[in-house]
Formats: sequence, C-alpha cells, structure tokens
Amino acid sequence: MLSRYRGRLPYLALITALATAGCSSSGEPGREPAALDVRPLSGATAFSHVDSVRLHDREERAVTACMTARGQEYTAQPAIASARGAETNPYGLLTPQRAAADGYGIVGEYLLLRSTPPPADKPRTKAWQQALTGTAEHRVTLQLPGGTNVQYSTDGCIARANAEVYGPKWNTLEPLTMKLANMVLATVEEEPAYRKALRRWSACMTKSGHPAADLQAARAPLNARLPAAAKDEEELRALGRDEIEAANADARCQMDTALAKAVADVQREVERKLLTAVNRETIARYRQAKERALNDTAE
Repeated sequence: MLSRYRGRLPYLALITALATAGCSSSGEPGREPAALDVRPLSGATAFSHVDSVRLHDREERAVTACMTARGQEYTAQPAIASARGAETNPYGLLTPQRAAADGYGIVGEYLLLRSTPPPADKPRTKAWQQALTGTAEHRVTLQLPGGTNVQYSTDGCIARANAEVYGPKWNTLEPLTMKLANMVLATVEEEPAYRKALRRWSACMTKSGHPAADLQAARAPLNARLPAAAKDEEELRALGRDEIEAANADARCQMDTALAKAVADVQREVERKLLTAVNRETIARYRQAKERALNDTAE
C-alpha cells in the first residue's frame, strides 16, 4: 500500500534561498542535456507526486468509510510527504537541474519536516487497531522471491481499502512487485559493468574535490553534519551551500562519465536474465491495477 502520509510541496522559499546561495554552475539554466531517469522495472513502481497525493486521498476516504461502518472513529490522514520521495532516483542518479535547485534534498527535506510535523498519534484500543489492520484469524503469509515473507490481515480496513482502490489482487501484487524492483536494484549494483562505471564516476568526484566511493558516500558527510547544523541557522545555511556544491559536482561527474546510460545498460541485461515469465506477468498486472486506480481518481 502507498504510504499513509503523503505531502505538501517543498518549503520553496527556504530551499530557493539555499540553492541561490550555493549554486555556482556556469551557463544558461535549463540548457544542460537531460539525464536518464533509470528505475527498476521501467519505473513500474514509481508514482509522480501528484498521483501519489490523489491515490492517498482516495485510500483515506476508503479507510474512513470502512472504519465508520465498523463503528470506529477515524480521521483521514493528510498527505504531508514531499515530492522528493517520487523524484529521488533509487540508484542515486542526479540531474544537473535538481542538483542546482535542491542538492541531495538533505537540508530541504529537514526544513520541510520542521515546518510540517506529522500528526501526533493517539492511544488506540485493540478493537480500533484490529478494525484498521485486521485480526490474527484472517492473517495471510505471502512468500516473496528470495525467501522472505510478508504478512497482512485480509479483514482490516487498510486491506479492504487497497482492494477497493486498486483491485482485489493489489495486496499480493504490490509487495511482490516491490520485491522484484529491489532485487533488480541490488543485482545491478553488484554487476562488474556497474562497478566499473562507478569507478569512473568516483575518479571524477575525487578530481572535483568531493571524493566518494559510491553514490551514497557522496551524501554521507553532509548527512552527518545535519544534527549539529539544525541547532544553528548559520550552520544550516552553510550546510545547504556545501550540499549544493557537492551535488553540482556529483551531477556533472555523472553526466561526464555517462553513468546513467551505463546503469540503464546494466539494468536491461539484469532484468533480461533475472525476471521470469511469471515475474513479468506479475509486473504487468501491477501496472494495470495502478493505471485503473489512476484513471478512477481522474473521473
């Protein structure tokens, strides 16, 4: 199921101020070549921010109706997550445009969360929780590829809302497809051709003054500074500027080394070998359920 907390757009005024202070890229904005947005399963599991909010709101209406019918009070949860969840590439690929505007999203996401804290949870009775998530008597275990299992109860309002919004098979299709996407991602990152492309990017990052062995390592020192910087506005602005600078270098190195194309080539070969005919049928049915749900929200 999609997250129960989705959200408002980024806190643009503060983000823009940080980006303006930290951006030093040359040339006309928007003139850089577009980078490939490579995602497992051709982006089957990705949702745009707008679509996520639309579907979240429909899910919440379905949950509310179900809980009301069971005599339980339920307040629909607001969509408060930022657009970054949809926009962030799972491999860590980064476009020059996004790097210049928002860096890695570290300071930007902190500012968003600071300005829009999630609703406080209230103590709930066992009857309320069982109405929402279901009972042990109706719990089913779904075996996922790779030997892992997930469990859910078919009689809970969340499961019922899933079935209403996406169709009766969604509670099975969604975890299976997400697992396949994660398997593709993990396999790609272990492939020799991917590691070779990553080494080219890493050498470029070292020359730029931002040494990093992998795409997540480029973000690590910035993330580590956030707790202390959050206590001082000057330090937070400095972190924002440094983040923009590092992300700009990262995006340039990705473009210069054609990293996104390398990832796309490796992913294509991984999916050809890894995904069975049954897997591809699961993905196709997931796409169909997703498209039907989106079409229904547009009516």
